[in-house]
Amino acid sequence: MTLSTLENPENTYAEQISSLRHWWNLAGVDLHYHSEPTSLFEPVKSEHRTKPVQPVRTSEASPKENRPQPNNEDIQPQNFSEDYPAGYDEFLAWLSLPDNLIEAQWSRQYVLPAGVIGPEIMIIAGMPDQEGLGRNSLFSEKSSILLANMLKAIGIDSEQTYTTPVSLTRSFDGRIDAKYHDILKKRMLHLLGLVQPKRIILFGETSTQLFFNENLLAARKKLQFINHFSFKTKAIVTFHPRILNERPEFKTEAWKDLQLLSRGNQ
Repeated sequence: MTLSTLENPENTYAEQISSLRHWWNLAGVDLHYHSEPTSLFEPVKSEHRTKPVQPVRTSEASPKENRPQPNNEDIQPQNFSEDYPAGYDEFLAWLSLPDNLIEAQWSRQYVLPAGVIGPEIMIIAGMPDQEGLGRNSLFSEKSSILLANMLKAIGIDSEQTYTTPVSLTRSFDGRIDAKYHDILKKRMLHLLGLVQPKRIILFGETSTQLFFNENLLAARKKLQFINHFSFKTKAIVTFHPRILNERPEFKTEAWKDLQLLSRGNQ
């Protein structure tokens, strides 16, 4: 059939319809097609479908493999002794053993407390900086430089300080679950009694929550005190040096916090 045939008035409608059907037959339009995309001019595929091959299980898992594996996150604080060594050197040696540390479930790369006994300032942070771990330091190099300048501004030589993390290792997400606060606080208070600092600076949200059960922004508005048996040590809460490097606009507020500690010493 040609276009001229369709345009010829002498052809009846019946003849035109018959001609179109003939053309459709040639094109294969009257054949049954599957829902899958295909060409009208290709042979029709068979309707027979091959069943998908199921993966062959070469062996069944052993009972041991099916048994739930221990989850370090399930380690509970009550499983750890609070019978700490009475001497400073002995306590530091005790801290160096991962089996004694509840935070060893997060990492075996840890930073021990360090500094002079009876320091002008004891510095407490929640946990080591990620960059500090590689250099066995509580802070990264950049944060250490800023901290030294902060201390110098209030007349303190950084060599006359003592630094310690609450958690000697770094957790996966940089936070410490509240269920661990009690045992970590007791351990920290024991260290505080051995070191006997004159004043304390607490950096960040974790150490603030642990000692004062307040958020950082509320706790930093006043001079704080940490009580330990017969000791009552003055303390302030302020922004972590890492945050101050990332947000320089907070440095003015940190300076106000440091002045609060200086006035508290007068």
